[in-house]
Amino acid sequence: MKPTKENTLYLVIKQVFFDAILNGTKKQEYREIKDTTYTKFLDTAKVNDDVRIMFDSDKITEEVFDKYPNDPMIYNNGVYPYLPIEYKFLDLAVGYKKDRDTMTIAVEDIHFEPMMTKFGKEARFSEDGVRMRIDENGELCIWQIVYTLGEIVETDLKKDRKQQD
Repeated sequence: MKPTKENTLYLVIKQVFFDAILNGTKKQEYREIKDTTYTKFLDTAKVNDDVRIMFDSDKITEEVFDKYPNDPMIYNNGVYPYLPIEYKFLDLAVGYKKDRDTMTIAVEDIHFEPMMTKFGKEARFSEDGVRMRIDENGELCIWQIVYTLGEIVETDLKKDRKQQD
């Protein structure tokens, strides 16, 4: 399979993480799922002008789903019910400048994990309709999508371009 626009996710990363992936010491790439970014990571469908997140009905009860419909931050007893977009490749770029290092890398696996606080606890919270508050038993959670990285398909490195000049 070859990378295409449809099966490849473009991500900007820092040089230190790019270099760690390139030398094989970083095997996973993490991204926080937010209200503003979930459509980039989660499988969605448009229903009557609304965006609906696709979910696995075996991973969530109707009662829980109805309480927090279409909420990418639902805790759901630590089981993420939503489906990822099945990207096969990540297109990684260092920063936003035109002259930057880039690579395309295969994705071996995609899963979800709760983010952890600096105290080693899941980043859970509650909301009462007015405000959110940190709550270790909260029904909401900050989740991250985890891409397990495979073979590097292609690189375009500044140092290689300089050697060709």
